Amino acid sequence: MKRGIVFLTLVLSVAVLSGVHAQNNRALQAYVDRFQESSPEVKLQILESADMLSAEELGPLYVEALQFALANSDQLDTNSVIREIALFATREIGEGGYSQATGMLWRLFQEYPDNTSRILVLDVLGRVGTGSAQAVADVNGWVRDQANLNRGGVQIDRQVLRKAVQTLGVFADESSFAVLLDVQLARISDPITADARASMEVLPGDYADRAIETINARSIADRLDALNYFLGDPALAPEERSSVAAGVLEEAIRERFRLPSDVQAQRVVRYVCVNQLIDVPVPGITNLLVDHFDLTFTDYGRGMTTKTWVLEAIAALGATGTERAAERLTELLDLLNTYTETSGPYDTQIMLAVVTNLQDLGSMVAYDALFTVRLLDYPERVREAAREALDALSE
Repeated sequence: MKRGIVFLTLVLSVAVLSGVHAQNNRALQAYVDRFQESSPEVKLQILESADMLSAEELGPLYVEALQFALANSDQLDTNSVIREIALFATREIGEGGYSQATGMLWRLFQEYPDNTSRILVLDVLGRVGTGSAQAVADVNGWVRDQANLNRGGVQIDRQVLRKAVQTLGVFADESSFAVLLDVQLARISDPITADARASMEVLPGDYADRAIETINARSIADRLDALNYFLGDPALAPEERSSVAAGVLEEAIRERFRLPSDVQAQRVVRYVCVNQLIDVPVPGITNLLVDHFDLTFTDYGRGMTTKTWVLEAIAALGATGTERAAERLTELLDLLNTYTETSGPYDTQIMLAVVTNLQDLGSMVAYDALFTVRLLDYPERVREAAREALDALSE
């Protein structure tokens, strides 16, 4: 008996809901039909007086209003009624969370002549466009274009750009990471930079990994600014900054360039990465640092780089604490000893750097090469450094 009552109640509930739904559909269609056949002034009155349904249920009517405004977009800046129809529909779409209107809202954003209306559209997009890949792509593309225009000296609407940057934070889509970085590097204004930073911080994914991907996706000529940004980023721990440096260094060593300007930009990127890795080494990258040293030492021999970078490349190997680093520096010391035997003493600073870093590495593989330094015609401070290194190895 009870089961029968429950079943009957369910049937009646479904019937009532179906009836309500049908009635609502009829009311919505009546609004749409009246709207389509009316003058602009009456259209606005219909929108303002449509109170039989909720804002969410009236979504199709508001889409109809946006279509009307877009069809007459050339009058948005001169016809106050058409503009008010568009604005009213936009506000109500946001109130009802009608996500189906997302694409049309973006079209309206592109047509609106004034920044107040465009800011309203962006605010509504943030409420109804979250999760829409197309909405994210549209706002990403527009923001990127504005940053590029600003770099080119073109006057842009900073108020609208700031709202767009905030909207990307609301969307919180990982694809916005590179765009928000570009905005910060463009240094358009302090408020826009701060908002871009805040929006970037809420994006999903590992921050350091995203930084590496974003830097390496840029052209080699544009990589340094982004690299310096993250290496100075207080949100990253020193170990994370070194992880970023290692990821960027690996890509820079792998790539090959022909243009002299690109080759030089590649060198500078490598040097900056290695400078970070001296102070905070990353495990497992000795072979990468060996490759970097080989490239740097070759460039030095050809007069294409300065001794400073050779010394840093040596220091980076010394900081690894690995046997492979000791082997490579020992090979270098053997080579320098050969130079000294045939052509006279090699550069004192480089010699001292090799000897002291071999001492720090503490590998017996360097013993014979260090012993040879004691026998050759090096400056006394080089020979003394070799003696200290040998003493350290013997302890």
